[in-house]
Amino acid sequence: MKAWLVYTLARLGIFAAALAVLLVIGLQWYWATIGAALVGLLVSYIALPKLRGNVTESLANRRGKPERDADSDFEDDFVDAADSDAPVERPVSDADRHAARREHDED
Repeated sequence: MKAWLVYTLARLGIFAAALAVLLVIGLQWYWATIGAALVGLLVSYIALPKLRGNVTESLANRRGKPERDADSDFEDDFVDAADSDAPVERPVSDADRHAARREHDED
């Protein structure tokens, strides 16, 4: 069974049990619902960390990692240029590009 479904059913079960107890005690339905929501939140946070971790892990696995991004490319180029003895032009950061554009616009 999917992790999110098990987690959702467990939380709904905790909520329903708390709601039933609060209604049997004699609270009005709206106060019992609010109380059951709070009790369900607290109990599920304490009692269901493994299920919550499984849901988080399944969501993380569904999301693909980007192969490359601009920040990583810039950092890789900067480190490679610093490690090399050959005269290589320093990669230009976004801040340098914006400063050059402002200087060009002022002219």
